[in-house]
Amino acid sequence: MNNAVADRIKSFFSQFPVVRYKKGETILRANDLPHWVYYLSKGNVRFYSLNEEGRELTFNIFKPGTYFPIVWMIGNEPNIYFFEAVTPIELRRAPKEKVMEFIKADHEVLYELTQRLVRGLSGILVRMEYLMLTDAKRKITSTILMLAKRFGEKKKESILITLPITHQGIASLAGVTRETVSIEIKKLEKEGLIIKYGRLIAVTRIRKLKNESLMYLENDPLPYTF
Repeated sequence: MNNAVADRIKSFFSQFPVVRYKKGETILRANDLPHWVYYLSKGNVRFYSLNEEGRELTFNIFKPGTYFPIVWMIGNEPNIYFFEAVTPIELRRAPKEKVMEFIKADHEVLYELTQRLVRGLSGILVRMEYLMLTDAKRKITSTILMLAKRFGEKKKESILITLPITHQGIASLAGVTRETVSIEIKKLEKEGLIIKYGRLIAVTRIRKLKNESLMYLENDPLPYTF
């Protein structure tokens, strides 16, 4: 995002009250009627759905600078998703009407939001393809690559995924069971592709991991070559 645009968005939301949530707390539930647009200033928020069998599918994990729920805000559609604090978080909450006035008055902010929606849709379509057409190993390796791209920090000869995540969290992103994730993670550790540090994962052989996943990132490469 353009830094000047990001600063204007942050400045706009800074006039509204701060609300805080603990790790694991739910901000919005499916079928809740939202009363606010939330701007994430600190921490991470998980955006997911829950099917009739109680199985979760995570669509995205938001970083600071994100505001939601967009579908309700722009399309006036009912909220059918869950939003949960992955870490302790701080939000600014603003009236929908005020946010829409701000977006309509600033063409660069509107353009940035449009870009975000297009990128988000593209990412969801790619993930749907992977969920339907690939095996469990590729689903899991591609999920780890996605996390490395979004939350990775270079550490000598590895990429540390700074977002703490459980096997259940990976399962929800990959569309597989927790047991399957545990099996595949052990295989990846044995092959020397990753190292586990509690709930943190370090990717040690990024190119090999990409080859294992047949990942789509050739047009959007990770900035590491080992």
